[in-house]
Amino acid sequence: MRVIGIAGVVMLAWVAGVALAATDPAVDKRNKDVIALAEEFGIIVGAVTEDIRKELNLRSAEGVAVLDIIGDSLAERAGIKVGAVIAEVNKKPVRNLDDFGKLLPACMRDGNCTVGTWEPTSPDNQGQGGQMNFHFVPKNTD
Repeated sequence: MRVIGIAGVVMLAWVAGVALAATDPAVDKRNKDVIALAEEFGIIVGAVTEDIRKELNLRSAEGVAVLDIIGDSLAERAGIKVGAVIAEVNKKPVRNLDDFGKLLPACMRDGNCTVGTWEPTSPDNQGQGGQMNFHFVPKNTD
């Protein structure tokens, strides 16, 4: 039940962020490119807003929020969860969509990378919130 609430907050924040970004065509294009790349990886993402930071009890409004997982994708095979916040890729910090967009292509090209996420408290992780999880992304082979 909590993940649905988080996803709802994240989705509203993402829609608001896209609407604001639409005023700057360069930012809008960059965000659309990052979002399309993330979909290729297997996730629907958005910026971490102050509301999301409060909901997930994060120290700062940084990272990339995972709104949804696309089935049979690298992200799904890595075990990334809806409601998680991507904080790093290959030990490099992800503070926003731009950072994520710069780091994700190498991850997808090279395969065998790691993605660090903060995940919210849930019964699945025995009530321990804010725990950092590392997901090994297997190389996509035919």
